[in-house]
Amino acid sequence: MVHAPVLIVVTLLLAAFIVPLLYRKLPVAQVVFLLGIVISSIFSIRMAFLVLREGTLTYYLGGWLPPYGIEVVADAFGAYASLVLALISLPISYFVVFAPKEVNTPARYMALILLLMAAMQGMVLAGDLFNLFVFIEICSLSAIAIIAVKGTRDSIEASFRYLVLSALGSGGILFAIALIFMITGHLNMGYVRESLAVTASLYPLNILTALAFIFVGFSVKAAIFPLHVWLPEAHSNAPTASSALLSGLVVKAYLVAFIRIMYMVIGTELFVALPLRPILLILAACAMLVGSTFAIVQNNIKRMLAYSTVAQMGYIVLGLGLFSQRALEGSILHILNHAITKSLLFLAAGVIIKQTGTNRLSDLKGMGRKMPFTFAAFTVGSLSMVGIPGFAGFVSKLYLALGALDIGQIIFAALILVSSLLNATYYFPIVVNAFFGQTEATHQGSDPRKSVMAPLAVFALAVVFMGLFPSVVMPLVRQAAGLLQP
Repeated sequence: MVHAPVLIVVTLLLAAFIVPLLYRKLPVAQVVFLLGIVISSIFSIRMAFLVLREGTLTYYLGGWLPPYGIEVVADAFGAYASLVLALISLPISYFVVFAPKEVNTPARYMALILLLMAAMQGMVLAGDLFNLFVFIEICSLSAIAIIAVKGTRDSIEASFRYLVLSALGSGGILFAIALIFMITGHLNMGYVRESLAVTASLYPLNILTALAFIFVGFSVKAAIFPLHVWLPEAHSNAPTASSALLSGLVVKAYLVAFIRIMYMVIGTELFVALPLRPILLILAACAMLVGSTFAIVQNNIKRMLAYSTVAQMGYIVLGLGLFSQRALEGSILHILNHAITKSLLFLAAGVIIKQTGTNRLSDLKGMGRKMPFTFAAFTVGSLSMVGIPGFAGFVSKLYLALGALDIGQIIFAALILVSSLLNATYYFPIVVNAFFGQTEATHQGSDPRKSVMAPLAVFALAVVFMGLFPSVVMPLVRQAAGLLQP
């Protein structure tokens, strides 16, 4: 299975090519769509086990060795990110097939999702900067398309805003890659790191400029505060499955690519020497507080969840800035825990909107008694977001807090607690009003059929499982965190 890293991407790309050709035979297209996701996920799971047992896997396309050939690298961090993408995509893909259709061209929509998944897998496994940028662009265009595919005025406007900002971010990343190539003469990540160890002191201004453009470019794409302005509109106006993919996976894939460049290409020694950690900590603190504050005042359920994503990205960035072993483990673990939880919440929100005909939180009073299963799933996700013990979010927040205490940063441990209390401020009232509030006579609703509820059940069980048994993924998480240390 040494070919697993490249087979993941190839399988998804092949399925993305076949599915739109079958638009007249939608059931066949749906089977191909699900098979593409399932087969690539099997390769990803197998790859993760191989990396745990044997260490980093490398694959050279066409047998051409670097620096001239294209290298695919599956280290512990890449294998972990690939596994997260694969596992989260399975229930969402099932939801795409069996949930009520929100788009008029389902075959093209499924092809876009396959293309998006292929690009994200390519981003976390690419071994050179050029192909990383290619996958970044494919991911950006696919993400924009799965927003616009809904066809409404608001979704098209949101996708256009995302397009403009994403193009600016891409331009910054491309300029940074050009500067790095000018300094080192290489695009292969391993060769770049070796060369920078020698040439960084000769071109300090070029290095600083490249780092600045990389930071800003990925901050736009990963919705890191304050460059998150495209996210609320995009997430709230996209189809339900698109919202889950954008919040659960897309912003994480960009953040993983950013981490790989900053920590594993530029190098942790240079990263520590520059004033990047204080910047990350400040931005993380602002994201956790401002994102939660904006979420509190929202009445649109999907916009509330979108601003919650801004706050949760702050937790991941916080661990990167703290830079202690346990903080890094908490940050990496939160990539998975937040992906599971937010996918659950967006799918539940989509079901609520479809069944009730409203997206206003003030209209959902008493609806928990009419839609008990849907709101039970939403409650599980809410408890995880707040960080209640026994649910996934608690574990990663605990690691982050302990990581802050390990290096004497008590203020950031307190910040995690304050942010969790803010999360409770806007999640708990929804749950309480849904089950104990007075039902509005103008709104009716009921739980949908079992095939639609199945993905929510899977994600809800996963949230509880990760809250009770986080040790299942911790070996891979610890190996991944170890790669980011000097």
